[in-house]
Amino acid sequence: MAEADPDGQSMRPLSDARKEQIKLRATFLNGIGIGVMLIGVITPPIRTLYGDIDAQIHPIWLVLVPLACFALGITLHWVGSTILKGLSQ
Repeated sequence: MAEADPDGQSMRPLSDARKEQIKLRATFLNGIGIGVMLIGVITPPIRTLYGDIDAQIHPIWLVLVPLACFALGITLHWVGSTILKGLSQ
């Protein structure tokens, strides 16, 4: 990946520092995605198994929240992967 000069006319290779910033951003997004998936997908079934969830919660929330968290986690992972694809060009 190359970055444009401030005047936008020529392209130059990314510096090592810039590459590391890109990798750190992708790693951060991947880590947040993992955390969202762990909390949102694993926690509700475990709490239900141990009888820790209040009976007032509608069962649809036990399905929708994990699905939404799973989708968000996958999306964050995909964004992180997309960011890294720019390094190989």
